[in-house]
Amino acid sequence: MRQIREPGDPPGDSFEQRFFSLLARIFHRLKQFGEYSAPPGVLSPPQLWFLRRLYDAGAPQPVSYFADGIYSNRSNASQMIDRLEAEGLVCRVRNPHDRRSVLVELTEAGERSMHHGNASHQQLAEQLLRPLSDEERGSILAALERVLNLLESHLEDDNEPIDCA
Repeated sequence: MRQIREPGDPPGDSFEQRFFSLLARIFHRLKQFGEYSAPPGVLSPPQLWFLRRLYDAGAPQPVSYFADGIYSNRSNASQMIDRLEAEGLVCRVRNPHDRRSVLVELTEAGERSMHHGNASHQQLAEQLLRPLSDEERGSILAALERVLNLLESHLEDDNEPIDCA
C-alpha cells in the first residue's frame, strides 16, 4: 500500500507519528468538506454536533456540558451558544434549581435544523464514503473505537501524563 505523505514529511515516520498526522489531516479535511459541500443554510459540523448533543441530553444543559466535547473551554462553548441563539436555534433559560446559573435549551427551530442538518450531512457522508467496502468500513470503525476507548480509559484511570522518558 502506498504511503500518503504531505510535502515536507520526513521519510520513515513512525506509526504513531503517521497516525496522529493522518487523524489531524482527516479532521481538517472533514471540516472543510462539511463547510464547503453542504448546501447553503445547512448547519456546520460543529453547530450540528452542538445541537445533536443538546437534543440527545433530552433537557436543557449548563454551558459546561458542551465544554467537554469539541469545545476546549466554556468560552468557546459560549461563543457557539451566542451564534446559535442569534439564529433562534437555542435559548438560555434560568436553572430552576440554581437561580445563579443558566441552562441552554433547544428551540423547535433548532430541533428542525438539527434533523435537516443530520439528513444533509448523512447524504454528504454517504457520497464521500461510498467507495469503501463493508469490510473496510467495519475495520475503520473498530480501529477508531479502540483508539477512543484507549484514550478515554487512560484519562479516566489516572489522568496522569504518560512517562515519555
